Amino acid sequence: MPSRLRIALCLLLAAFTPRAETAPKSSARTALVIGNAKYEAAVGPLRNTANDAKAVAKTLRELGFAVIEKHDVTRDQLLKAVVEFRATLTGAEVGLFYYAGHGISVAGSNYLLPVKSGYSADGADDVTLRLLAETKLFNVEQAVADMKSAGALCNLVILDACRTTAVARTGRTRDAAAPGGLSEMKPPAGSLIAFATDAGQTALDGDGTNGLYTEELLKNLRTPGLTVEQVFKRTRAGVLERSKGGQIPAEYSRLVGDDIFLAGPAPAAPLAALPVTETETPPPAPAPTRAPAPALPTLKEISKLAAAGKAKQCVEALQQLAQSKGPGSYAALPIEALLDHVKEDLKETTTASPKVEAVAANCEFILHALRDCLPPDHASKIPFTAKALNRRGDALLLLGRASEALDAYNAALPLTPDDAYILYNRGRAYQALGETDKARADFTAIADEKFKSTGAKKLAREALTKLP
Repeated sequence: MPSRLRIALCLLLAAFTPRAETAPKSSARTALVIGNAKYEAAVGPLRNTANDAKAVAKTLRELGFAVIEKHDVTRDQLLKAVVEFRATLTGAEVGLFYYAGHGISVAGSNYLLPVKSGYSADGADDVTLRLLAETKLFNVEQAVADMKSAGALCNLVILDACRTTAVARTGRTRDAAAPGGLSEMKPPAGSLIAFATDAGQTALDGDGTNGLYTEELLKNLRTPGLTVEQVFKRTRAGVLERSKGGQIPAEYSRLVGDDIFLAGPAPAAPLAALPVTETETPPPAPAPTRAPAPALPTLKEISKLAAAGKAKQCVEALQQLAQSKGPGSYAALPIEALLDHVKEDLKETTTASPKVEAVAANCEFILHALRDCLPPDHASKIPFTAKALNRRGDALLLLGRASEALDAYNAALPLTPDDAYILYNRGRAYQALGETDKARADFTAIADEKFKSTGAKKLAREALTKLP
């Protein structure tokens, strides 16, 4: 699949947490697993990170996760993988990001080291160091923010990465350059961030096939009856015991809602069998009966729902068909019809109203359909996703939810970066949030030659004249 197309997939992610009373339910589990080992000599190769990532990916698949697995990624490859991952998170029960490799803290922020990054702290002052980190490394906060805005019910970020001294970089420690370690992090609501060792400390790469932390983590991930929190608590106890107190994993948790059992609930204790006397004969077991399977919706029925703008019913029917037949191009025309309805509904309103609320919800349904029903390599997947995100942003802006609208526009823009209207709309969101400088930058950027839309250019010029 072309890299641009793969990037586009991420938009799906931009669908935000669906409302329980309206959005189609999903119990999906999805994960991005990264293992970086083949670092250049200046950083130091790692011995077990590839094994760790492979083992974690295998275990997560066994636990029902859809896993994106990447190894030895450059910065660009890591960014694309995160975009692709973000597109899978909408409505998921659990979203999990696992990283094994080097990581460092710069100016209080944590960064993952891609391979071939060219990053060097030699001779750099604090400002230059931060700029180098932002342009050559990957800020963990980006992954956390993407996961939060994408809408999974529970977000887990697991970092088997910590810094040690340059002279100790023997391939047994997970990080580069000076002493210190990763900095503490404050996760958003519904999230947990786990470090292989406490902030400011060093994690060992391990003497066996896997690193110490990941080896203990794998044991507990596979144990039925453990909640998410118990998995990490037991992992910490195991690492602490085996390292004789030398490595203490840490978690920063703001999980909410019901307990989640990654390996399922504990098996029920078997009931004691009742004795059967010689004069008693157990009654025969009733013959199993099966209700006839419900008939699948037809494409004609789905098209009628789409033509009537009944997004919820249409998407549920598409998802039912996709579960039986798999994603297919059959979903393209109904989704396009729903997008046209959303466009027309937005044309007819200029203020917040129940109709606009319905438009925002319908865009969520469309994003679900794009995720579940249209193949990843379908030519319409990227442009349709961008349209759904952009129109959802327009509805949210009318509803006075500018921050959420901004998230939608930011998700849409990388998919179709030459769409001047999305950039203009993002400027409007910044303006609504009082971020005048950012709004001005977006409106001004539309004058660039790469943007061909005269309509968007005119709107941007008018908006600039109204800025203070």
